[in-house]
Amino acid sequence: DVLENIKKINKKIDIKVVVSLTCTMCPELVVAAQKIGSLSQNVTSHVYDVNHFPHLKTKYKVMSVPCLVINDDIVTFGKKNINQLLDVILK
Repeated sequence: DVLENIKKINKKIDIKVVVSLTCTMCPELVVAAQKIGSLSQNVTSHVYDVNHFPHLKTKYKVMSVPCLVINDDIVTFGKKNINQLLDVILK
């Protein structure tokens, strides 16, 4: 099911995940984004520690982590598993 949904991604997607190293909700989204990025040639995935990239905090108005940014257009917050992330991507 997950692999089939990843194969449905037919456009270029850039994923940014902004995290804090002390966040307990961040790892699941990080793993999901990296897995999708590794399985699809259409997806790039990058993870940024908000403390080392403060300009991203300002640019995307990060108020909490994890912060998910898709193609610099969609900004969402909160824990997401791989299926929830795919729902955001495939909208």
